[in-house]
Amino acid sequence: MLYTPRLVNGRPVALTWPMTFYRRFNIICWPLEDNAVWWTHIFTTVIYMVSFLIFVMHNDAEVRYLRVNFHNLDDMLTGIPTYFVLIEIHIRAFTSAFEKKSFKWMLRKFYAEIFIEESLRPDIHAGNLRSYYPVLAFSILYLCALLSYIVFTIYGLAVGEKPLPYKMIPPFDYNSWYIYTPLVLSSLWVGFIVASTIVGESYALTMFVHNLDGRYQMMGERLNMGVENILKFSSNDSEAIEKFHRILIATLKENIRLNKFAQEIQREFSFRIFIIFSFLAATLCVLVFKVYTSPVNSIPYVFWTIGKVQETIAFGQIGTTIISRTDALSSMYYESKWEAVIQHSSNAKANVSFFVLCRYFKVLAHILHFSYRYVEDDSMD
Repeated sequence: MLYTPRLVNGRPVALTWPMTFYRRFNIICWPLEDNAVWWTHIFTTVIYMVSFLIFVMHNDAEVRYLRVNFHNLDDMLTGIPTYFVLIEIHIRAFTSAFEKKSFKWMLRKFYAEIFIEESLRPDIHAGNLRSYYPVLAFSILYLCALLSYIVFTIYGLAVGEKPLPYKMIPPFDYNSWYIYTPLVLSSLWVGFIVASTIVGESYALTMFVHNLDGRYQMMGERLNMGVENILKFSSNDSEAIEKFHRILIATLKENIRLNKFAQEIQREFSFRIFIIFSFLAATLCVLVFKVYTSPVNSIPYVFWTIGKVQETIAFGQIGTTIISRTDALSSMYYESKWEAVIQHSSNAKANVSFFVLCRYFKVLAHILHFSYRYVEDDSMD
């Protein structure tokens, strides 16, 4: 029923545990297979509507807690982190649910054209695996925070209480087991939606960016290798310019193809990143305050605080990767030893015509920086 990504040869992808966690525990955001039967679409729609109502109910209950404790700063700040993350995921998850098709298209295109398997380039594949460590680190911390809420709830039940996982005041009496049980289960369901969204989206973004960066690296290596092969010929090679022209055109087309996927990443994740950083500073300040004032009673907040810091580092690493690759691409064409190719060419007419290609260099500033403008394939034929 749930979509399973496949490689270009049709073999199902062995998803890493963050993506598996996202796929299994977030039916709201994860797309269905193309051949999914009609009742699965109805089922996921019902789950979406029920989950939305549960989030609204929790929103109301947590706001009530904040209003009741408005004049008690310590108690009020205890409920703010969970309320902030509830609103953040409410926006992110239920917005992503409307973009399931585009996310499935991205996964399909990514594993068919962008993903770098170990058999293709072991060095780049190993580097990509290392780049996932910051995301894996804060993913584990978020899961530990979720687990701590579950443990505290079970402990409260064990000592004869009826605690709620999060700080909230429902607008009804929940002392009856018939009401308390579904309320707690719905609260834990919200926790899994929150954790899976944070873990899955962040890992997917990191995976997309770093594999795309590896493809850009491979593109530059092919350009340099092609030029080196041209320069191996004698200095009177009459076809040197034509050979370089073909290599340059192929590189530009590859550059455009990768840029289009980069723009898909931008369209898919820009709004989500905006929401993440909109809540990041305020949430982190509250978490640090709670950990500082009451470290013993704030075990979930300890995991949460470290996870938020690690999340910031992970997104900073993604930005650094984009900037570094953009800077490298901006000089790649100019440093491709094209002047040495002219020197090796004995075709004076082709040498003169080559300078016409300089007009293509004018668009490189747009091609790079994950360009917003495209050089159409027809203009390069």
